[in-house]
Amino acid sequence: MADDSPLTLAPHDTVITPDGIALGSWSRGEGPTVLLIGGLGMPSMVWEICGLAPALVDAGFRVIRYNARGLAPSMAPPAPYSMDDMAVDAVAVLDHYGIDHAILVGYSMGCYTTQMLLRSHPGRFSAAVLFAGLQPTPVGEIVGEMELGLIDKYGEVPREVLVFEQLMTTLHPSLLQEPAAVGGWRDVLAHGDGGWADPEGFRGQLTASQQWITSHEPRPEHLAAISVPTLVLAFEFDLFFPPAQCQATASLIPGAKFVQIDGAGHGGLFTGPGDSAERITAFCTAHRDGADGYHAG
Repeated sequence: MADDSPLTLAPHDTVITPDGIALGSWSRGEGPTVLLIGGLGMPSMVWEICGLAPALVDAGFRVIRYNARGLAPSMAPPAPYSMDDMAVDAVAVLDHYGIDHAILVGYSMGCYTTQMLLRSHPGRFSAAVLFAGLQPTPVGEIVGEMELGLIDKYGEVPREVLVFEQLMTTLHPSLLQEPAAVGGWRDVLAHGDGGWADPEGFRGQLTASQQWITSHEPRPEHLAAISVPTLVLAFEFDLFFPPAQCQATASLIPGAKFVQIDGAGHGGLFTGPGDSAERITAFCTAHRDGADGYHAG
């Protein structure tokens, strides 16, 4: 079983899902389990880089993170994928480590997966964090439709389009007005390979996201059925998941707590500022007694 340190490319564990897809996962720390579920195209190493995974380990948790299907070193089966697929994959990761109960932390599209897990296995999770991903707006649907249309027409989303889109949605307004910051982020985004195991991975995750949004999720009846303590975080300048809409939706979850993180766009997990890692760690600590699944097999 792999046990890696922050910012190192440690060997990954291989999880095999019920439909035979191999996923790369990592586990470290000891204590109650927190499962970290990333967003669309988000390598799980980001949880280390942003400081959340180390903070949770230091607080006495076992942290499990994994790359969703489509992202290397995980396999990329042919598209389309569904949010049901993504949830089944997450359960397979927990089963691989013998975890019975856990706290869930989902970011962006990872919030969709988190909600699916709460529906399909309501007794298995003791608390949930829905981070920058509770209530999607038409902006997300428009971007997803554009990207899928470009893939259908050209076989890919041109790099220049992806870079511009990511700059405009990831950075907050003050960074977008700083030429040096824009240039630096442009270079980072332009030289990355996206981390996809295959182009089908990008298409697959996009179709899962679009299916969720066009199904008018999250629905009020599903939100009302969430029975675990829930923390909802939203960034002040998030174009995909604006805080006012996330706060209104959070009010439909019984007892949910909402917090706005000021001064950041959707990419606030990478760019800061804010105290999201501290808030999430404190929330998990307050609800650690229910996440007793660290007796791994």
